[in-house]
Amino acid sequence: MINKTITIETQLAATPETVWGFLTNPSLLAEWLMPNNITPEKGREFQFKTKSRVKLGFEGSITCQILKLKQHSEISYTWQGILSREQHKLETTVTWTLQSQSTNQTILKLKQDGFIGFKNLIPYAVLLKTWQRLLSQKLPIAIAKYQAEI
Repeated sequence: MINKTITIETQLAATPETVWGFLTNPSLLAEWLMPNNITPEKGREFQFKTKSRVKLGFEGSITCQILKLKQHSEISYTWQGILSREQHKLETTVTWTLQSQSTNQTILKLKQDGFIGFKNLIPYAVLLKTWQRLLSQKLPIAIAKYQAEI
């Protein structure tokens, strides 16, 4: 059976505390990912909302529940969305790990696992490209803008 995992590591010019804010503060997270209602508490449910992608069969809503939370170092949550064309439910887990590299440098690791079976190959490919773009472009730009303002 097919079982795919997305793993991406990036170095960011920011402290782990700053990067943590961009993963757990709703307004900062929305700056680079999607509008959301995250509250960083273990067991808490939240959602990401975006416009639907009809061609991809994505309805535009991702439901999550926080599974693990270690302040400034790790957050893990479920990532569930409905692919409306087939009423296929994508059920994966996203884990963010932060590691201080040096002064004002953080290694951010993303792992999204649970892409099981043939039906999850397209969501895997789409999310892999999306995460690569977000982590190499949108997140660093959002952090730089935030740091310039403080």
